[in-house]
Parts: sequence; structure tokens; C-alpha cells
Amino acid sequence: MSQLALLVDNVVVSLFPLDKPVITIGRDHENDIRIDDTAASTHHACLKIEPSKFLEGHEEIFIEDLGSTNGTMVNDEKVERCQLKPNDVITIAWNTFKLIDDSESGRQTTAFIGRT
Repeated sequence: MSQLALLVDNVVVSLFPLDKPVITIGRDHENDIRIDDTAASTHHACLKIEPSKFLEGHEEIFIEDLGSTNGTMVNDEKVERCQLKPNDVITIAWNTFKLIDDSESGRQTTAFIGRT
């Protein structure tokens, strides 16, 4: 299962399991991942976990900015929506997260290419 790690000075201080289809991130207490930072929007971003279109039994993880004031960054690039891969670094306000995916370690899978 994938997890989002909150980093402080490159040290993991919290882990958030990505265990449901939509995970919300922001300052409001109703978010799944709450950020206590006035530079983060109330409902800043969300993670969407979707079944892979190409690899049976695998999931794809997307991050989507929810119209935040200060934006969402992935690997130092501002994004509206993008697919994440293991070890991507996500910056929301003054907070840094890293995507950790234990299932990807050392395993390679062949993608299915459907023919019509």
C-alpha cells in the first residue's frame, strides 16, 4: 500500500496510508491529511487513487490542486493535476511530502496493451 510521508529536514515525521479512493489535504479539520499552516488553503489538494488502465491489479495515484491560493508543487513544478510515481516530492505551502510505495520495490511488471 502506498503512503504519503510528511518530511521535516528530510526526516519522516508522519506517515499517511493511501487507503481510500480520494484523500483530501488542507487546513480544514475535515481533511484526511490536515495541515496546520496558514499558507495552506482550507481544501488545498486531493489525492485520487484509481485502478491502472494498463497493469491489472495496480493503482495509479494522481494529485489534484483544488484551486488553492499558493498552488501545489510536484518535484518543484507547479501542477494542477498530475500522476505521481514513487519518491515524488510534493510541496503544499511550507510542507513537504514524499510518496512511498512499498509494492514497487524491485518489482517490474509487463503492461497489457489491448488490441482492437
